[in-house]
Amino acid sequence: MRLNSHKVEKGKGPNGVSLELKLGLDPWVIKKRIRLSDIGHLARLLLAADLVKGHILPQWDARRIESIKNGVRVAVWDCDTKSEHQLIFKQWPSNGCYVLNEKWTTDFVWRRGLKKGDEIGLYWDQSNSRFNFSILKRASSN
Repeated sequence: MRLNSHKVEKGKGPNGVSLELKLGLDPWVIKKRIRLSDIGHLARLLLAADLVKGHILPQWDARRIESIKNGVRVAVWDCDTKSEHQLIFKQWPSNGCYVLNEKWTTDFVWRRGLKKGDEIGLYWDQSNSRFNFSILKRASSN
């Protein structure tokens, strides 16, 4: 009785199937480099309207979207510290941009030590009805 022998290339299984582990898509649909205006006296994180309209609002119902004009309370999960914080998500009527504010400065800027040039990521976690937040890259300290 003869067993079939398969020649297997490095990184390939039988029949040429890749054995490489592929991680999922990058969840951080909103990536932002922190500016002085995000960490200064204005006490808000400014988010680009096109990113919010493209990645966040399609996951929200009409009632929640309508309440953004006056500000809607949202949970923000800090993935790095595994802590949840309550912020206000609002659209500015003057320019259509979106902001996270109220406790942004105390709960994120000061607590996490955010500095100009740090890169953060955000996305809407549909299953938990909250934003997920992470510091993706710290600014170089030159």
